[in-house]
Amino acid sequence: MSLVALVLILAACEKEKTNDTTPPENNLYGRYGGTFYRTGGLDSAQVNILFKNDNTFEGNSSRYPAICSGSFQQDDSVLTVNDTCTWTADFDWTLIFDGTYNISFTGVNSVRIWRTNGTITDEYLLNRFTRN
Repeated sequence: MSLVALVLILAACEKEKTNDTTPPENNLYGRYGGTFYRTGGLDSAQVNILFKNDNTFEGNSSRYPAICSGSFQQDDSVLTVNDTCTWTADFDWTLIFDGTYNISFTGVNSVRIWRTNGTITDEYLLNRFTRN
């Protein structure tokens, strides 16, 4: 086989490169901003969360919930969050972004994260920040 034929075969086998930066469906990784809601009287609050591809996260909020940093694991429609920060005892610890949540991707760059405990539902409606 000639060298020219080998080069042509290898060139034909090269994967097509695209400039598509759309994240894979159901991929949580990225920086999000959005709104936190709790049923039963709290106002909504603005939140920011960065989900890193090493399954760690960090975030903050305008008032509540308490978002700091830690690790997370996503398994289909379940998100398990392990907050690793130290918190004082002078607030409602149920407002810490920690524990098991439901997760639903509502679009390519948007996600709903929520959990219900009795009559109270905590809900995060988040949009992934993207570059144009």
